[in-house]
Amino acid sequence: MRPWEYSAFPVRVTRTQRLSPGFVRVTLAGDSLRHFASWGLDQRIKLVLPMPHGGTAEFGLLDEPTPHPSHWYARWRALPPDQRNVLRTYTPAAIRPEAAEIDVDFVIHEPAGPASAWALAARPGDELVVTGPDARMGWTGYGICWTPGSARDLLIIGDETAFPAIRNIIGSLDGDVRAQVLIEVGAPGDDLVSTSARDNVTVRTVLRDGVHGRALEDAVRAVDPGDDPYIWIAGESGSVTRIRQHLTRDRAIPKDHISFLGYWKLGGALVI
Repeated sequence: MRPWEYSAFPVRVTRTQRLSPGFVRVTLAGDSLRHFASWGLDQRIKLVLPMPHGGTAEFGLLDEPTPHPSHWYARWRALPPDQRNVLRTYTPAAIRPEAAEIDVDFVIHEPAGPASAWALAARPGDELVVTGPDARMGWTGYGICWTPGSARDLLIIGDETAFPAIRNIIGSLDGDVRAQVLIEVGAPGDDLVSTSARDNVTVRTVLRDGVHGRALEDAVRAVDPGDDPYIWIAGESGSVTRIRQHLTRDRAIPKDHISFLGYWKLGGALVI
């Protein structure tokens, strides 16, 4: 048993793939990933990007066993900003513990932030650290917000940053549920979700009109979520908040039927 649900996994880049104009997939491998829990869904992990000169600053993350996040995170925050690694939160696009690999999809935007810039420049052999769920702890559900319970009507809403989670969620659905998926993209070529549609899963794609989230908010106002739905929303923080407010205030949907996640906010990352 580990002392905490998450562990730190040293990894290296094995390959990269340009999925579309706005997405790069980076495949990460490392022997320790054989213990990475393959829960899928909207599982959150953290990438500890390498320093400009490579490597990871010393803040206890790689101690064995991995310390509680409050311990290593406090030490990380105490470091001068130019002497600590950039941290970013993602959802794996795929987890293959039998091959000791995970895929992470990066949204590429201009101007490029630290994660976008790193993904564009990543080359096989580059080293970094991933923190994520450890299968040796059994099922804990830590970092997962998708909790539909017994709901049969599902509404899934998100922008590009939510696409890996949305695809994972769609892939987990039984055939006896009805799922509506609303996604917003900046360019048609970046729609990496519509191919997941099937008989019980409909996907509607709206094109961004210049204001991030506005087209998605309009699409939500026009949708019928069903009689007793469970709703999952992820993307830009302000847009996610406004969508949730509309659903609870104007549609009278109970708050505990909605999971909402601000993955980022206009102007930068929401969570470092």
